[in-house]
Amino acid sequence: MKKMVNRLLGVALVVASITMLSSVSATANTYYHRTPTKATAKKTYYTTDTKSHTFRANGHYNRWTFKANHDLKNYRNTVWTTTQQTDITMHGKKVRYYWVHNSKNGATGWIWSGYLKPTRPKSAPSTATLVARMKVAKKAQQIVTVIQNGSSTATLKLWQKNRTGWKNTLTSTSRIGAAGIGNSHEGSSTTPKGVYHLSFAFGKAASARTSGMPYRQIKSNSYWIEDLHDRQYNTWQNRKWANNKNEHLINYTKAAPHNQYQLAIVMDNHGQRNGSGFFIHVKNQWATAGCVSINYNDVRTLLSRLGTKAYIVDVQNQSQLRNY
Repeated sequence: MKKMVNRLLGVALVVASITMLSSVSATANTYYHRTPTKATAKKTYYTTDTKSHTFRANGHYNRWTFKANHDLKNYRNTVWTTTQQTDITMHGKKVRYYWVHNSKNGATGWIWSGYLKPTRPKSAPSTATLVARMKVAKKAQQIVTVIQNGSSTATLKLWQKNRTGWKNTLTSTSRIGAAGIGNSHEGSSTTPKGVYHLSFAFGKAASARTSGMPYRQIKSNSYWIEDLHDRQYNTWQNRKWANNKNEHLINYTKAAPHNQYQLAIVMDNHGQRNGSGFFIHVKNQWATAGCVSINYNDVRTLLSRLGTKAYIVDVQNQSQLRNY
């Protein structure tokens, strides 16, 4: 009887063992069909799950199974970038998976699309924010930004400091040097890139309204010295005579389009060796020789708001404001 019981127990254990092995084998050999891999646009994501994994490719398209290779819990607050995609049929439904790589250590693998949350693109700071962050903003009361937007065109904006920050109080379309904004030198027809003090204004009239900025009236003997060999290079001088390398200012106070200096504001680059005679002046239909020009009414408005702590910043694009 005891032998009979032992035999029955042995048979039962064998049957149980076979059943268990069958169950394990079935789980390990669960295969899925997936579509061929397709390239996808590179996009960045965070993962929303910390319990799952990424998976490496394992098997043929019709006999594909999941083999985990990276735990998502180790990649919190890191960025995954998609490069490929595939659809896996699971329980009769197609599920999208992406092939991704991680910014942390270059980890790669397949991940279910449902675990991916798009990253928010960083918005570029506004011009007002960039103006407030500029070094020159610490000493300026007004800042004029000139940002190039064409081969010889730009947008001029006046920024006024107030109790809450910097406010844009004037915007004007501008013509700049025929060669745009950049590294200038005498005769280059380039508006000099950088930051410059707006030191004084001048014009045809006996006086002009400002907020403290000095003003000079052009006389018949007023010259801007642009001769490199002159000891008074790059300055205003009242002389009986100056050679044709210098600007006789009164010649530019005639009827339009030769009225550029009907009203003008000096961009003080004295001693910087990047050219001479750079002003904000009245615009005509042409590019300038390196100055910044806007229409007469805007020059008048601009000047009326400028004091002794006014600066101009000439740049090729908005991001360059960070440099000044």
